[in-house]
Amino acid sequence: MPVKAKILIAEEDENLQEVLRGLFRSLNHRVKASSDAAEICSLLEREGWDAFFCDTRLWDSSRCEHDLLQLALSRQPRVPVVMTAHYTEIVLAQSAMSRGAFAWLPKPLKAMDALHVLERILCEAPSPAAEAVAADFPDAVKGTGSTDQAMPAVERHFEVLIGEHERMQELYTQIEKVSATAVTVLLRGDSGTGKELAAQAIHNSSARSDKPFVAVNCAALPEQLLESELFGHVKGAFTGAVRNKDGLFVAAQGGTLFLDEIGSIPVQMQLTLLRALQEREIRPVGGVSMIPVDVRVIAATNEDLEERLRSGLFREDLFYRLSVFPITLPRLAERRTDVLLLAQHFLGEWSQSDGIAPARLTDDAADALSKYSWPGNVRELQNALRRAYTLVAGENRPISLRELPDEIRRAAMNRPQDSKEQGGVPIPARSAGMTLKAYLRACERQFVQVVLDECQGDKDAAAKKLGVSLATFYRKYGGQ
Repeated sequence: MPVKAKILIAEEDENLQEVLRGLFRSLNHRVKASSDAAEICSLLEREGWDAFFCDTRLWDSSRCEHDLLQLALSRQPRVPVVMTAHYTEIVLAQSAMSRGAFAWLPKPLKAMDALHVLERILCEAPSPAAEAVAADFPDAVKGTGSTDQAMPAVERHFEVLIGEHERMQELYTQIEKVSATAVTVLLRGDSGTGKELAAQAIHNSSARSDKPFVAVNCAALPEQLLESELFGHVKGAFTGAVRNKDGLFVAAQGGTLFLDEIGSIPVQMQLTLLRALQEREIRPVGGVSMIPVDVRVIAATNEDLEERLRSGLFREDLFYRLSVFPITLPRLAERRTDVLLLAQHFLGEWSQSDGIAPARLTDDAADALSKYSWPGNVRELQNALRRAYTLVAGENRPISLRELPDEIRRAAMNRPQDSKEQGGVPIPARSAGMTLKAYLRACERQFVQVVLDECQGDKDAAAKKLGVSLATFYRKYGGQ
């Protein structure tokens, strides 16, 4: 089979280099890849290329003395340049597009995305390579196997988590440490803080990353169905059990089982779960034989498990078995500097999916998002932006204050009157679907933050002012 195209790859991560090189070579393309900017410059000077994939980190002038994009555009102006970037680098990617880049791809890369952009390049390029690829591209895609699966993520596999705040950096460090072990993890945090994403990040960074990640919301199923879902059942175990069924422990064999809302599991069933964790074997409902399982369990809760423990609603032995390595996820209000970063991520993702220019925010809208208390955390931000994006999509105008939900606009307008000038505590706006319990928790945290501000960040003084011990302060509020 003749060589179809010459592809140059400038990629800082050597693992991703190998993945791209193997993917393109499997389609009989000639590929050169390097993380050395000087070597890439030399290759651009010496040889002609049909496509150039360039990591923004190797183009960023603050990190690299060579302007690879400028060199490519000046030396080989007809060669399409594809930038690869994390969503945290979206500004760089947009800048590259404005300077003449053909496209940009988000990391972690997906094989299908890379193949589709290459198809566009070669089918639009006036070269023999175009005809060869256009002729058999569908067959080529079929031959790559699981091309819709994400490629190995670069760095620490945390791309599912977005944030640069120091609280997120602490979270990344904890994930990195626990991923190297097989211990049980308990993720704690309010609804919408991203506990399932954190669980996925732990799984993706662990030695089990090539095995299944299985998630279940324990609060969404009644007791008998939950037990059958987790452990499976044998035929005839109960009415409707017409055949044997494997449970999620078996489905997650070798991988990770994520148990969300663990606090909702009935006390009677907690003992069964405890035995499964201790003995590493399960018995299907109605079964006799034990089935060995090799599963890493990550549990999550937005409840005060210690209070449930004191109330007799949660077993102490299961609590300690689950919380070998507890991790508390920060609320969005604790990392306000990440709000616009998350907004860029969501808007960029939706815009790229729709094939349009990245949606933007007006200054007023960005300011309102940054100042809102976000009692529903990242999920509330995502929902608010999704609605706003839908309203402006295709109109070629930025998202303004009027596209944002009423509670965010009201908070933006009323904030000066809510502040210390009035001697009161800012009251968080209630988001749609928010329960009374969740709203009261948001009010409590808002009050704690005001006290902490009054104490100039002194947590010991804040705890005394609140009338709680320092240990309780950290346990309930994560140190704010």
